[in-house]
Amino acid sequence: MTLRLQYGHKKLRTFLLVSTVSALLAACQNKPMTTTNVQQNQPFNKVPLADTQQPVAFIAFGDSGYHYDYPKQASLNNPQTRQQFLLSERAAWVKKGLPPADFVAPPMHRLSGTDYVVEHTGLNAVAGAMTQYCQSNRCDFSLMLGDNIYPAGGDGSERDEQRFLDILDLPFRQLVSSHDDFRIYGVLGNHDWQTSRAGRDAQIAWASRNDNKMVLPQPGFYSFNRGDAEFFVIDTNLLLAGTTVLKDKLNPDGSEKKHNSLEHYNDWQKPQGQEKQQLDWLENALKQSSARWKIVAGHHPLWSSGGSKFEEARALRPLLMPMLCEFADLYLAGHEHDLEAHQDDCQQYNSANGKELKPLPIIVSGAAAKQRPIHTPFQAYQKKTYAEYQELWLQGMVWGFAHITLGDDIQVRMITTPSDESGATTEQVMLTFPQRSQQH
Repeated sequence: MTLRLQYGHKKLRTFLLVSTVSALLAACQNKPMTTTNVQQNQPFNKVPLADTQQPVAFIAFGDSGYHYDYPKQASLNNPQTRQQFLLSERAAWVKKGLPPADFVAPPMHRLSGTDYVVEHTGLNAVAGAMTQYCQSNRCDFSLMLGDNIYPAGGDGSERDEQRFLDILDLPFRQLVSSHDDFRIYGVLGNHDWQTSRAGRDAQIAWASRNDNKMVLPQPGFYSFNRGDAEFFVIDTNLLLAGTTVLKDKLNPDGSEKKHNSLEHYNDWQKPQGQEKQQLDWLENALKQSSARWKIVAGHHPLWSSGGSKFEEARALRPLLMPMLCEFADLYLAGHEHDLEAHQDDCQQYNSANGKELKPLPIIVSGAAAKQRPIHTPFQAYQKKTYAEYQELWLQGMVWGFAHITLGDDIQVRMITTPSDESGATTEQVMLTFPQRSQQH
């Protein structure tokens, strides 16, 4: 792996007015499931195969679904002035165990006609930046890495149509119009599951229509080919809901706290029917793939540095790492609202399969709407505690995305865009990784 550093709204309707807070508060089926290759099933055969002799280039962004028109109920119940917002953010920073001297507030958005602010969303800024970046760099398609709809996914009602239009369609229309073959391949995240199974199904049904360029077939995990690469999209929320996950708790020094408190998953989130076969499907699909490049994408990271996702990662690693270390070239995720690059050396899996495995790159690109910090005390603990883990590059409190090229090797560029929504882009780092899926 080589690394190079470089220095270098549509509409926004006001959801809160002083005179209407109380009014707003007062106001306020399972389908048959078959795992899918989107180039072999209607209506997804609209995605053509690319020239297998050309490099494959794409953008990966995650956690983009935060939109002012669809706020958390807490924002309605407790509207904040600019000063209150800053005090609240600073208190949360300290409560998380982050160094007070390092405090950085996320950008703010003032609600029209009020003195109240909310966190600024990067949805339009990142969509615009990706569009501008792809005008001068090859972008065959994009991966949307989950938490596509905040704060709690669709709900299966008629309201979903406008919500999906506002969040999944309008911000990306210029991007997807760059060429006829451009598609946004969707990944499901925990927020996409939050209201109900009907809400999850509604997002899948919307993406299945021919009047948009999003791809997300039932049952939410699937594969597709572009050029000489095959991509395997998994639903990590289903995997987590089907296993045991501890809550994330840290000691004051950033080390992991020992306890027995478990995360709770609603019954509708737990795998049903063929969803229980997701791991078998993934392993068999990876084994049988003849593609030069094998890329796996899920919402939850296998390593990350925010200090509040590590137990989910710990639960996922034994489920996924054995097959990823043996068969995959790269794992992509969102969930952390920042940009990160890590490696797992895969050495603990050598004895099981008799092969000397190369490190597995893990890329986190979840900075498309909200900005969150790197938890530096936790990250220092993680680096010294886990011999198999290697930090490659991290940047928090930014908006951005990853641009990935599959050619003679894998090139990952981490791109940021400023909070002024200008669409300007800065390449913060380029990382290069060798092919590993053909080593066996």
